[in-house]
Amino acid sequence: MLQRVRRLSALAGCAALLALPLLATAQDAQPSTPWPQGGPPSDVALSELVADALDLFALERFEEFRDAKERGEDSGHIRVFQDDIDAGQYTVDDLFAFGDSVFGHEFRDLDGYGDDPAVRPMQRVHAGARGGRDNFSCLGCHSLGGPDGAGAATQNAYLFGDGADLDSALERNPPMLLGLGMVQELARELSADLQRQRDEALAAAQDQGRDVTAHLVTRDIDFGRITARADGSLDLSAVEGVDDDLVVKPFGWKGVFPDLRRATEDAARVHFGIQSSVIAEQHRDAPAPELLGPGPDWWDPDGDGKQRELEEGSLTAASVYLATLEVPTILPPASPALRNRWAQGDALFDAIGCNDCHVRAIGMANTVWLEYPDTTGAAPFEVELFHAGEEPKGSPNVQLFSDLKRHDMGPGLAERHADTSHPNIGASTWLTRPLWGLAETAPYLHDGRAATVPEAILAHGGEAQESRDAFEALSPEEQASLHVFLLSLTRTPKVRSPL
Repeated sequence: MLQRVRRLSALAGCAALLALPLLATAQDAQPSTPWPQGGPPSDVALSELVADALDLFALERFEEFRDAKERGEDSGHIRVFQDDIDAGQYTVDDLFAFGDSVFGHEFRDLDGYGDDPAVRPMQRVHAGARGGRDNFSCLGCHSLGGPDGAGAATQNAYLFGDGADLDSALERNPPMLLGLGMVQELARELSADLQRQRDEALAAAQDQGRDVTAHLVTRDIDFGRITARADGSLDLSAVEGVDDDLVVKPFGWKGVFPDLRRATEDAARVHFGIQSSVIAEQHRDAPAPELLGPGPDWWDPDGDGKQRELEEGSLTAASVYLATLEVPTILPPASPALRNRWAQGDALFDAIGCNDCHVRAIGMANTVWLEYPDTTGAAPFEVELFHAGEEPKGSPNVQLFSDLKRHDMGPGLAERHADTSHPNIGASTWLTRPLWGLAETAPYLHDGRAATVPEAILAHGGEAQESRDAFEALSPEEQASLHVFLLSLTRTPKVRSPL
C-alpha cells in the first residue's frame, strides 16, 4: 500500500465499520466500476488501513515536535534537488512522498513565505498580478470531499484585485485535483494531433500553391478550422476553444496552464509568495518585478532574503505527486428505485446535449507520463500512469466528462472585469470543467456560486444555452433523475477521519 507522508489523521474505527454495509451494497450495484481489489475491504485490510493512519498520525505529530524543538526541521521534507532526480536517486514512490510533503507543508518565513509583512501583509484580496498571501499550504484550500479535493466557498481566492475590495478581484473556487496526470497526457495528445493537422495543411498549401483549409477534429472533438496559405501564413480566425498555438491547456478555470509544473509554480507564487528557482532564473534574463517583486537581486526577486524558495526538484516532486493521485470513479446508487432513476438520468445526459461539451470519455493512446526538467537538460522523469501512485486508476478510455475546450458561457457567467493576464480569453469564456468526481466538489462553478448541481446547470448560458433550456424543460422527475446520475460521478470511498 502506498503510504502518504502526512495529511492523514487518526481514524475512528467505529465510523469505518459503520460504512461497511453501504460499501458492500454499492459494490453489488455497480459491477462495471468495482471497489479496488474487487470488493469492500476485509476486516484484516480495514484494520491495516486504520493502523496505517494511526502510524502516520503519530509520525506527523513527531515531526511537529521536532520542528518545535529545532525550527526549520520540517522544511527538509520539501527540499529535493533536480540533479539528484536526474541521477536516478529517487523512485516514483519517493517523489510521490516528497510531493505529498510539499502539498501539505505550511510555508513560513524560513521558506521565503511572502516578503516583508509590513509591506505586503497576508490578505484575502490579492493586490495585482503578484497575488497575495491568502493561505499557508495547498492542503489549506484543497481538502473538501477528501485529500486533494476541492475547496469550500470560504476558501475562494480573489485574484488581480486592489488588495482590499472584493469587487475589484476575480473570484475562484479551488478545484479538485484528482486524475491530473491523465488530464495532462490527454491534453498533450490532443495538442500534438492538432499541430500535426496544422503542419500538414501548411505543407499542402505550399506544395499546391493555394489556400488549404483543414477541419481540426481530434478524438471526435471539433476545434474549428484553420486555413493555410501558400506563403506559409495561417488564418486562425475560425479556430475554436484553444489558443492560436493549438496547445490545449487543461489547467486553470480558463484553461491557461499546459502542465502541472507551471500550474503548481504559479499557485505557489500567487498564494504563498513562494518563488521557484526556475522563475528566479528566468527573472535574471527577463525581469518581471510586477509578478515577482522589486528585489534588487535576481536570485531573490521579492527581496525577503531567501533564495531558491522552491527547488526545481521540489517542483518536479509536486508534479509527480499530482500526476499519480487516484482517478475519480462512477458509483451508481444501490437502491433499485434510485438505480432506475440513475439509468434514466444517464440517458437524459446525452438527450439534452450535456455530452456535447462534457464528453464522457476520451481515449488516451500513451500511458507513460513524462516530466521534463526546466534547467538541467536531462532526460524526463518517466511515470507509468497505470502502475504508479494511488488507486484506482480507471482505464485509458478516460471518463473525464470534458472536451478540454474553452466555451463562451454567456453574460451570466462573465467576470466582473477583464483578466489582464490573459487578454485573449473573454470574460465569459471558461474551460469545460471535467465532471468526474462531481459529487464531492460542491459548491459549483468558477466562483462557487451554485450550491447544487441543478443550480449550476441553470446558470449556464452562451454556447450551453440550448442544453440549459432543455434541462429546464424537463419534468421535475426527469431533472431529479439527471441529478441522481451526476451525483454518481464521485471518488472511491476511503477510510478517513470523521473530524
